Amino acid sequence: MESESSTTYRIVIRYEDHAVRGLAEASDLGSIDQLLRNEPTSSFESIRLKLVDSNISEEVSTKNAKAVFFVKTFDGDLRHRALHFHENAPIVQGLWVRIAFHDGETIEGIISNTRDYVLEQGFFMMPTDPNGNNRLIYVLKDRLKDFNVLGMRNAPKMFKTN
Repeated sequence: MESESSTTYRIVIRYEDHAVRGLAEASDLGSIDQLLRNEPTSSFESIRLKLVDSNISEEVSTKNAKAVFFVKTFDGDLRHRALHFHENAPIVQGLWVRIAFHDGETIEGIISNTRDYVLEQGFFMMPTDPNGNNRLIYVLKDRLKDFNVLGMRNAPKMFKTN
């Protein structure tokens, strides 16, 4: 069984015909909150991973990757059917979007409402499916077939009554 602490992330970099799995140091990448706000401490052109299959650490290029998945487990659940509307999803401020890749995979999530998803080569997205295996996804825009903004998510406001 692979180990993970609060200082490491389980990462799966998916390409068209294969995937690379490994552990990355949070100190190299930043916290999940920093990443979601597009404040990475390093670029995402490559990621230093301790590869699961060989236990060797190396820089893995994200060039030509579909996406970088921060996952809960490396096994996942192939029978899991993604939910596309979640009443009990955590409220995270940002844009609620649906993305579709050229291979037909569709994912919904929350992205930071900044210029990064327009101007940068990729963006971070927090999936809205609470039962899915993905904690965070770095989406490479050149692998997208479709991108739709479904709405805006705001943190609940406290109303003061007289």
